Amino acid sequence: MITIKVRWHGNASIEIFGGVHILVDPNPVATPEKKADVVLLTHEHDDHFDRNAYEKFGSDAGLYAPETTLEKHNLEGASVKPSDEIAGEIKVLESDCWNSDESVSYFYKGVLHSGDSASFPDPNKKVELVFTACFPDYYDDYIREFKRLEPELVVPFHYDPREGNDDAAGLKQRLDDEGIPSRVLEAGESVEISD
Repeated sequence: MITIKVRWHGNASIEIFGGVHILVDPNPVATPEKKADVVLLTHEHDDHFDRNAYEKFGSDAGLYAPETTLEKHNLEGASVKPSDEIAGEIKVLESDCWNSDESVSYFYKGVLHSGDSASFPDPNKKVELVFTACFPDYYDDYIREFKRLEPELVVPFHYDPREGNDDAAGLKQRLDDEGIPSRVLEAGESVEISD
């Protein structure tokens, strides 16, 4: 059994430890702990990518992103699309991101990073932990999806914690009301699951 630690950096940026060291959507408020083996980008929006953070913590890593994301940010990496698999362990799943040309979600050892999506793909494996955007207009959609997926824990993200966490707190309250386990993290805080 492997322990997977996932650290939230603020915005939609997370760092996954356990097996492969992964950095997803590097636009951190909290500094990543170390350089990544793999960097994953969900889509091309600027709030999901910071070139300075990428160059410091991921430029030597394998980079995977939708083609339009690679093009927009002038990056060299491997283009991915839903149903792809990275290194035999990371599933690339469909995603529905508002105002994005192409977007994907990623699933690794029980952890689902959903990007901006309010519609969640089924990875055909147990979802232990979901990092989800927390846009108030989509609270009902999130709840419907979590009732279907039955994750062990939901962590609202996709906001700058320096500007407050009202949307995350609002989603957490709705999830609590529905009996769906959730937790709001501080930037730099982590959670652990066992795979």
